[in-house]
Amino acid sequence: MHTALVGRTCEAFFEQKWYNGEIRSVRRDERGIERCTVDFIGFPTNREYKITDVKMLRPPHPAQCQPGTNCQGVFQEDGLWYDCVITEQTEKGYKVTFTEYGTKAEVKFDQIRMGSSKSSEKKRQIKEITTPAGYKVPESLTIQKTDTDEVMETKRRKIQAIKKQQRTDKVEEDAQKKQGSWQKFFCSKASTRSKCGFLSGKPKESIFKVPETLEGKVGVCGSGKGMTTFAEPKKFTYQYV
Repeated sequence: MHTALVGRTCEAFFEQKWYNGEIRSVRRDERGIERCTVDFIGFPTNREYKITDVKMLRPPHPAQCQPGTNCQGVFQEDGLWYDCVITEQTEKGYKVTFTEYGTKAEVKFDQIRMGSSKSSEKKRQIKEITTPAGYKVPESLTIQKTDTDEVMETKRRKIQAIKKQQRTDKVEEDAQKKQGSWQKFFCSKASTRSKCGFLSGKPKESIFKVPETLEGKVGVCGSGKGMTTFAEPKKFTYQYV
């Protein structure tokens, strides 16, 4: 009988989805079929399955799980995978720090996997609720009456971290919109001006350019004043005493 599977982490199909769970016990029924009882991680529910109907999680080799390695770990409060960093190897598994919320925890050796959520093939679908202040919070973080004080405190910390991140994103988004509107205004005003210069292909004329006609004079354009008038030259004769 597969008694060595007791305490191992697996995936079991429950209500049209696969959930992470831990095998609590193994038995053989009256027909000789081996069955196991699975405790689902994150909520107080257990079910009995055939050994062949559960998927055992394959742990990575310890050589791949040195301190400082980026991976994913199962969070005990909801049983989902989250990005984390391994900080220490223990007898039963690893001590990790979840990068999304900064929570530290110890997970079993078969409750981590290599890779991150960005490279995963399927992203988990999370139902969200909108708070009166306009924040979007996962439905799984809703505080229930059956939650213990530790679970409630963990949920509050995660909600605060989510709200802080959303406030930061909102400030950055507003700053980008303001910058984009100013750039659009500047470009629209600049496009109405006559472009000239080296890159435009149109020569830039100097205000001191000498007119081509003989009667033309040099002056300042746009000053609103006429050309400078000069007195007629006179011929002076000097008388010596």
